[in-house]
Amino acid sequence: MRPAEPRAVWVRAFFIALAFTFCALGVRLFFGYPRCQNDELDWVLIARSIDRGQDWPVSGPSFIYILRALKEQTQLHYAHLISGLGVFSVFTGSLLLIFGFTRLRIAKPGFTLMALAFSSYFWVPLLEARPQQWGQILVFLGAIAAWLWLHRRGGWALFPILLLVSVSHILSHAILVWVCAVLTLADYFENRPLNRRHVILIAASLLSLVVYVVPGGPYQTMLIDIQHNHLHRLLYVAPYLGAAALGVILLVVALQPRLHWRSHWSLATARYVLAHRRTICIGLFLLVLAALSTQALILPAASWLPYGGSPWKFLYFQIGNMAFAALFARGIFHFLNGILAQEIDMSNSRLLIWALVAFGILASITLVASFWMLDTNWLLRLLNYAILFAAPIAALSLQNSRTLQRWPALYVLAIPLFLLSICQAVRPVGYLGC
Repeated sequence: MRPAEPRAVWVRAFFIALAFTFCALGVRLFFGYPRCQNDELDWVLIARSIDRGQDWPVSGPSFIYILRALKEQTQLHYAHLISGLGVFSVFTGSLLLIFGFTRLRIAKPGFTLMALAFSSYFWVPLLEARPQQWGQILVFLGAIAAWLWLHRRGGWALFPILLLVSVSHILSHAILVWVCAVLTLADYFENRPLNRRHVILIAASLLSLVVYVVPGGPYQTMLIDIQHNHLHRLLYVAPYLGAAALGVILLVVALQPRLHWRSHWSLATARYVLAHRRTICIGLFLLVLAALSTQALILPAASWLPYGGSPWKFLYFQIGNMAFAALFARGIFHFLNGILAQEIDMSNSRLLIWALVAFGILASITLVASFWMLDTNWLLRLLNYAILFAAPIAALSLQNSRTLQRWPALYVLAIPLFLLSICQAVRPVGYLGC
């Protein structure tokens, strides 16, 4: 029986990935996706510009290399090639996500993907063929591998992942290096002595940055564009931000011997949260509301065009995201109960906690920095990455629901929420504008 169990798991994974792939294929064949100008169509224009000899700033050099190589081999139009790449990436990406969720052993992968499917922050990057489509998955898998490496449970895949993401997508690479740094500091903060694995992880992360300083490297034009256009105003305060970050790191190192995290603090924190559920939920709601309201205020007017100026239409198409947020909030208590009852892998649960802390800190920094940057939607971009780490916790709400266990037919009610979030990504004619 034992050999059959993994086979059954991967058979289910295959059909789940196939279902997502048919969905991706369906929206392209029957709804004309992408109907509106988006990053996928922008990459078609970028590839054509490079073919004409223009020195274009490219954030995903390996993506454009693959796209142009396929064009040379097949002589197909870029629009057809990038569409095929998008569908192929949905299938392979879904399988890799299932592999990651299986490795975490927090919630069943099927429930985790179901929870993800409630949110447009999952569907938009999943359906859209662009470097970020793969970058998010690599960040997710890279963080898992980094944690396994730190705890001597394997994690060798981290090093090829770091190499791959360094030439795949500049933003994804920066996020993965940040998460690796936070996980290393967190491990040190938990009173684990620094060892060779910590040093190797930090050294590998820093070594992967060489791609930015190599003369004639793949990001040279991109870095110039970032400096002159995106970060022009932010560069004036960059030294102060860097000094503040260095100060925080030195403070953690200095105080660690006295204020290192103790295991009984974790248990005390979990019990406190479980005893004050209403207060915690209200606090989380207000915190998220404040962050998203600030993000909404600084977004350009064009971001609201799909809703035709109607706040009710905006809220209607956010129901799926709100459902995911509710599942996550409720899942936190299932998550903590599972930790206290030793039903959830403690090491992997710490990985999720520290990864979400890393994204929370980075989200705060980028939200403030957005006031001085050309693009102002950085918090929303980070949500596309963070949601993969939040999904196993949200999935516990579905997996442990007594109502759903008693009446499985209620799962049908999830379909309208899936469709709303897919519409948010596809923007079908008559429902959402461009």
